[in-house]
Amino acid sequence: MRVLMTSWAAASHFRPLVPLAWALQAAGHEVRLACQPSLVPDVTAAGLHPVVTGDDIDVSGYWRGAAVAPGDRSRQEDHERDRTLRALRMFTGVAAEISGEVVDFARDWGCDLVVYEPRAYAGLIAAELLGIPAVRHIFGVDFTYWRHEREREPLSALWARFGLGDVDPHGTLTVDPFPPSLQIERPLRTRTIRPVSYNGREIVPDWPAGGRPRVCVTWGTTFARSAGHLRPLMTVLDGLRDLPVTVVAAVSAEQSSLLGAVPANVRIVRSMPLSLLLPVCDAIVHQGGPGTALAAVNSGIPQLLIPSIGDQPLCAGQVAAAGAGRVIPFDALTAERVRKETAELLGCARHAEAAELLRREAQAQPAPRRLWTRCGSWPGAEAGAGFGGVVDALREPAGR
Repeated sequence: MRVLMTSWAAASHFRPLVPLAWALQAAGHEVRLACQPSLVPDVTAAGLHPVVTGDDIDVSGYWRGAAVAPGDRSRQEDHERDRTLRALRMFTGVAAEISGEVVDFARDWGCDLVVYEPRAYAGLIAAELLGIPAVRHIFGVDFTYWRHEREREPLSALWARFGLGDVDPHGTLTVDPFPPSLQIERPLRTRTIRPVSYNGREIVPDWPAGGRPRVCVTWGTTFARSAGHLRPLMTVLDGLRDLPVTVVAAVSAEQSSLLGAVPANVRIVRSMPLSLLLPVCDAIVHQGGPGTALAAVNSGIPQLLIPSIGDQPLCAGQVAAAGAGRVIPFDALTAERVRKETAELLGCARHAEAAELLRREAQAQPAPRRLWTRCGSWPGAEAGAGFGGVVDALREPAGR
């Protein structure tokens, strides 16, 4: 069978797709990843086959004049509405530019199934136009479902551009690696899979266990790229300087130039995959991104989350509600607050126990390969029907 995957041109959107792509290839199916040129190095590094569709598009104009977060909480609703509209214009604008080439490739190749991450609308458009199943692969709390009613109108213009009616952005099926304890309720056809961390390539660190508690600090990739600084991360490092911990600041190579002088208890690592780093850490402080949160879940460590944009507040709230973390609102971030919350995070056995329960829950979910090899629970599919049975079942109307 031939499976076309599509991703927004960012590693944080693409990498969660990799374990499922590996599982499909290992089962003998053909997989292609439709992407813009800038994502090609990440795709080939993961051992997958990219198909370049469209050109790289400068999206900075969509964010010109946008604030990272309001200082006044009374303006929070207006801020979120503005960011939502800007984000939807960006995602749909890029999809409008590249979907034609994605559709042409899918048709010429004889594609049987599309797997798309939630903001890669070109894949969904191709599936709709070709009449084939579309599998939505999410990688966090289901933010696009949670915001669907607020996003319906901007999306309708995109569907109309390709002669489509009211397209369901959730596709035929949702594949979900997030532990159910962290997920919101949704009346969707969904299959959970075990989260398999893939954060890029690097050598396993030779760090001895034991000694002082080790706290990872990272701030993802989006904030620094849009804001041009890492001042929140520097505030966090300042807050941890007097705690009896070893701090590991995980940054990308591009972010290194944004760092100033760091406290003596900080060790900087560049481009280290969190899947290798977090198993030797005792806690993590981060911006609340779902990829980072899921990596922490996989490692069974508690989290201090400081969310500001997009799906980060929703993700942070779910982790805190499960007892596996604590939250500092972005506009309340101070070194003193970081020091207090981190000390309580490390000193409270309840957080560590909740984090371990989430790890066990995540690891108990079916491995990605079982999505295609054990299909007995699918409507219309016989037990053991394999990938072909899944495709046939997905062609039937969803029982919602």
